[in-house]
Order: sequence, then C-alpha cells, then structure tokens
Amino acid sequence: MIPIDIWIVEDDTSYRRSLRRMLERDEAITCSRVFPSCIEFFEAIETDKHPSMVLMDLGLPEMSGVEGIRKLVQSAPDVAVLVLTVFEDKDKVKQALDAGAAGYLLKTATSREIIKGVRQVFMGGAALSPKIAKLVLEELRTPSPSESYNLSDREVEVLEKLAEDLAVKEVADQLGVSRRTVAFHLENIYRKLEVQSQSGAVAKALRSGII
Repeated sequence: MIPIDIWIVEDDTSYRRSLRRMLERDEAITCSRVFPSCIEFFEAIETDKHPSMVLMDLGLPEMSGVEGIRKLVQSAPDVAVLVLTVFEDKDKVKQALDAGAAGYLLKTATSREIIKGVRQVFMGGAALSPKIAKLVLEELRTPSPSESYNLSDREVEVLEKLAEDLAVKEVADQLGVSRRTVAFHLENIYRKLEVQSQSGAVAKALRSGII
C-alpha cells in the first residue's frame, strides 16, 4: 500500500492532536507535520519535502484557509488539499473549491469518512461530506445554459463521471480510455473553466448548468 504523508493545518490544539492520532491508526497514513496556522505551514513547505496532501481548516488566524489553499496551488500544485472545517455555508464551500481544494469535509465526519476522503483525494478523486455535496448539487447550482465554456462532448462526459464521485481510474474504465487520456481532458477542463481542482470543476459545471 502506498504511504500517504499528511500535513495538518488546524488552530484547535485539542482537535489537531486527536485528528493526528486518529489518522495515524491507519497503517498507510503518516502525519509528519502539524501547524496551528498557514504562516508556519508555508515557512515549512518552502524547505521541507512536500507531503502527499494537506488537511486544511478554514477559520485560521492571520491567513484564512481559503487564502492558504490559493497560495498553495500557486506555490506547490503537486500537493492536494482536503478541507476539514465546521463551515457549511455555500459561500465558504464555493470559495474553497474555486481556490483549488480537492475535497471538503465537515468536522462532524466520522473517522471512517475522513480516512475514506483522504484515500479518495490521494487517488486523484474528490471528497465531499453529504451535506456539502447537497449544497453543490442544489444551492450552488444556478443554471446558465448559454455558458458552455466551449467544452467538448467528451469533456462534459468526464465532468459527469466526476460528479458521480468517481476517481480518474474509474472514469477511464467507464469511458474505455486510458488514465492519461482522462488526465488530458481534465487539463483542458481546468483551463477552460479556470479552476484548479476536480471538485472546483464539478461545482462550476453544476452552477453553469453544463451537467
């Protein structure tokens, strides 16, 4: 099993400690670094070996989680971000996904749900708490059929599969193409929709009525 190295950015000391203990009970997961704010996090990521992914809170001191996600996408695009927060309002969800978060989980999620989300994001998929998925599907959707962003039929198909919470490999299998082909379509989708992640692409496609 491929090891997953996670860095945690969380200002609640007690929750940060319990989250780290919970994650490290999984034999494939290591939480090598934890930080109370994005400031310390970015000081470390400039010099240390990059983690597999970051678990990021949103309500952080000095620099918000959304700002941190946006900055990380620019400075270390190879590092996926999974949001873990108490915020469940649609504005926060939209901001985080548009900034480049690969997933959005609520702190009410069970240990099993958090670990499942970590694995999904690590494998190139997206992870959303059920309540957040409902927001994306219902409250964030503002159909505008005239906005197609010039996506090809195949690119729309890829988006539809991603909206079903499928990983890249599963999308490739269902469409009968290679993972490299799906990755190529994803690159075009990100460029056309001006987003940085699968979750952001799905959210924007839903809001625009593309899928």
